[in-house]
Amino acid sequence: MRNVFFYVLLLFGLSAYSQIGDVISSRRIASERTTVRTTSSTIDLKKTIQRLAFQITKNSPTEAKKAEAIFYWIASNIEYDTALRLDRTLQQEIYTSEEKIIQNVLKRKKALCGGYAFLFQALCQEVGIKAEVIHGYSKKYVRTSKNRKVDHTWNAVKIDGRWQLLDITMARSQSRTGFPDLFWFGTPPLDFIKSHYPLAIKWALVSRPISFEEFNQTTTPP
Repeated sequence: MRNVFFYVLLLFGLSAYSQIGDVISSRRIASERTTVRTTSSTIDLKKTIQRLAFQITKNSPTEAKKAEAIFYWIASNIEYDTALRLDRTLQQEIYTSEEKIIQNVLKRKKALCGGYAFLFQALCQEVGIKAEVIHGYSKKYVRTSKNRKVDHTWNAVKIDGRWQLLDITMARSQSRTGFPDLFWFGTPPLDFIKSHYPLAIKWALVSRPISFEEFNQTTTPP
């Protein structure tokens, strides 16, 4: 598992309308770029993830069922971490590596969008499924302005040779039944891009994606 990663970390900010990133500056990242060392905590975390992945997927015979089981388990068992969203100091303490983020999620049984996404990716990897963590903009939080701050994180997962999109945070927050909203697992890309705009546009998974300006100007149902 990578101890240092070189893309934007996403955390909820104090604004009611947006999220904030860049908790870790590029200078700090560069200063911490060292040879990855295998520690006892790293080994313990990997074993924990392996056991959890097996437990979640042991009755799931296909890639699709395994991925859905992981999605559903996380959305059902990991609460949204409001305390972390409001505590800038705690954010800076936790958001230093993927390993620390996942450790925090499993310890607290709570996560922000990045925590959900990194845990999903880690569990999928343990059962041989490719998953990516996608950073970008969410219609739920984005503000129309010249300041393009990345404000959300979600996943793509490769099932039977085809990439699909999912958002565990939305599956929890948009649910009206008390259960995870499965609309946000394998959501059709043309629907997904109405509310999610990836920083790397290839992860829109559509042949002709709209521009960011068009994304900002369109509205989605509440």
